[in-house]
Amino acid sequence: MAKDEIRSKLNKARSFDVTGFNEDTVYNTADSNFKKLIRYQLSIKFIDSNKIEQNKTAVVLFAPDGKSILSSQILEK
Repeated sequence: MAKDEIRSKLNKARSFDVTGFNEDTVYNTADSNFKKLIRYQLSIKFIDSNKIEQNKTAVVLFAPDGKSILSSQILEK
């Protein structure tokens, strides 16, 4: 689910690949009603619309049940 969520944010990206993955639990976040969230941090590589290879970090926050995505963002590496 996390990979699909990030891929959907990259409109015209090609050769999308996850090169690294980390999962952890975030406790007591100020912007959530949940006491703990599941955070996936993905290292991603893709070719952008200008045909330039990009290496970025993506973060996806899930509800404690692991089935609902609360937020996602793509950051510089």
